[in-house]
Amino acid sequence: MGLSGGIDSTVSALLLKEAGFDVYGAIVEIWSENSAGGQSGDEREKPWFERACCHLPMVKFLCEEYLHIPYVRIDQKQNFQKKIVDVFREGYHNGVTPNPCTDCNAEIKIKTLIDWAEQQKISYVATGHYARNHYSVRNRLWGIAQALDRKKDQSYFLSRVPEHVLRKVLFPLGHWTKDKVREFARSKKIPVEEMVENMEACFLSAKNVTSFLKREEEAHSSGNWNVTDINGEKIGEIPTGIGLTKGQRKGIGVANSERIYVKKVDVQNKVVIMGSKKDILNRNFRIRDPLGPLFQKKITGNLFVKFRSVMEAVPCIEKGDLRFELSNENDGVTPGQIAVFYDDEQMVLGSGILEPEEEMS
Repeated sequence: MGLSGGIDSTVSALLLKEAGFDVYGAIVEIWSENSAGGQSGDEREKPWFERACCHLPMVKFLCEEYLHIPYVRIDQKQNFQKKIVDVFREGYHNGVTPNPCTDCNAEIKIKTLIDWAEQQKISYVATGHYARNHYSVRNRLWGIAQALDRKKDQSYFLSRVPEHVLRKVLFPLGHWTKDKVREFARSKKIPVEEMVENMEACFLSAKNVTSFLKREEEAHSSGNWNVTDINGEKIGEIPTGIGLTKGQRKGIGVANSERIYVKKVDVQNKVVIMGSKKDILNRNFRIRDPLGPLFQKKITGNLFVKFRSVMEAVPCIEKGDLRFELSNENDGVTPGQIAVFYDDEQMVLGSGILEPEEEMS
């Protein structure tokens, strides 16, 4: 059982115990105790092992006092730095918006849990993610689908985990709501109010990407960036465009009489191109690095896509050569982010990384 020290993984462990499973806890360590990251204020003062994503003292406390299960600590600090944090930085320096949580689930957390379980000859791995194990009769596929609690659904963040791996992963909370989870935890006397919850990248809990990247940017860059409209007319200057993302409106640092949004971050020329809401809409998109049965076999039924975890899946059709067309224009087509495809039953059929607009034509 992958444990974070949070309420969801704790309740999942309890449910598995009550169902008759022999449960072993495991926490994947991804930060060293002296990691400072890019945080400020109170967040900077907290050691990384006391963050919501990997709260070691809380895991120890819960396993010993409430769950009564053995647990192990699995060190993945170097891999996390190399495969997640460094790739995250590289993405922004290439002018795209990476998605570290999907990468972390696929490359670090679930992979690590599966590898450890296999070494111990343990049949299944479980996590506290909100997603449903699902079998599609129509397409004869095992996989995952959106959770009953759509507000908490995390199928999007699991979309880069290969199908053969997902067959070995259980999601006890797939048919639970968050309110029900809290109610159950309180009934078991678990200290719900003392447990931290984090729905963002663990190293960006202050929601300040630019600050996180600032020191590295200052080290290899000099001079301001130009901010222009879509016609190339200069609007203003900002210290850096690194950390900005397509569709962003606030925190740019330039004033304008009308609402304007980031359309493109041109790293090579140090230019941020702004546009109206209409200017950032797309109807067509293309992906790279496709993963999932959608790209391996004939799939029947309607196709839907999400570009963000919190958005409703919208209809789309395949156009060939990894190109797709939406039924309506959408502002979520952001290069570097993940496009996750679903069927009529909200089952994940596949995913891919969104290409820049110039690669879509």
